[in-house]
Amino acid sequence: MAEKHVDYAINDIRPYGILISGHYHKQKDYEIYRPSGSRDWLLIYTISGEGVLHTVNRKITCTKGDVAIIMPGHPHHYGTKNEYWEFVWVHFIPDPNWSTWLRLPELEERFVYSQLTSDEAKAQVEEALGRLIRHELPGASSEIYRRLAELALEETLIHIKQTFPSETPNSMDPRIVDILHELQTYPAQKVSIPELASRSCLSTSRLLHLFKEEVGDTILNTLHKFRLEKAAQLLTGTNRQISEIAADVGYDCGIHFTRKFREAFGETPSAFRKRKK
Repeated sequence: MAEKHVDYAINDIRPYGILISGHYHKQKDYEIYRPSGSRDWLLIYTISGEGVLHTVNRKITCTKGDVAIIMPGHPHHYGTKNEYWEFVWVHFIPDPNWSTWLRLPELEERFVYSQLTSDEAKAQVEEALGRLIRHELPGASSEIYRRLAELALEETLIHIKQTFPSETPNSMDPRIVDILHELQTYPAQKVSIPELASRSCLSTSRLLHLFKEEVGDTILNTLHKFRLEKAAQLLTGTNRQISEIAADVGYDCGIHFTRKFREAFGETPSAFRKRKK
């Protein structure tokens, strides 16, 4: 029987990072349907047995060493083929700095699929995913383990990236790299997109298109992610007033800051600080 679709991003507790992950051993009749896709990214890696993955135009049998990355909004459903399927899955929202590792050839729009043929590559991916799962286990919820899990996911993406042909672009456009660095280093600054475009020697429309293509999100959404992540760090690591923290990360209005923080973390800044303390 197909399991009910769960959109994990609705219950996200971070503006980016791992939402939820698991290591499954599923018998026949296991299926997940998402006819409208998901709001997050999904990585599926097959360890043993067989699964079947349906996308918009394809039906793919997943065997040992096969990896699929399904981007937000891409319809899909998957399940066990024959008797048994062992796989690791990760729902996540990419850190903007992961964009280089996510520049992968798409089998169809918003869908990446690769069959790892090298035993070394399989071992590297399985080892990294194993650490990710261990760090994400219930009870391992400290910031240190969360960060270790995210590093394991980034390592997994790097190993997958290395299995593609060398002509696959490996680097991000340097103009976008400069903008990302500026947004992350100075999250409180006011952003003028026409000014960024002029400094990058691009038209405004070309910059917006190129940034979305390279990073996977808009400039303003990416800036909000950096601001909210910085705010979470300040709430956890300092005793500054919430209104001061809001100003520190670029929000002039405390109400607006609280609304954006609740949307990203699922709770108010004060509740977040109290729980972390």
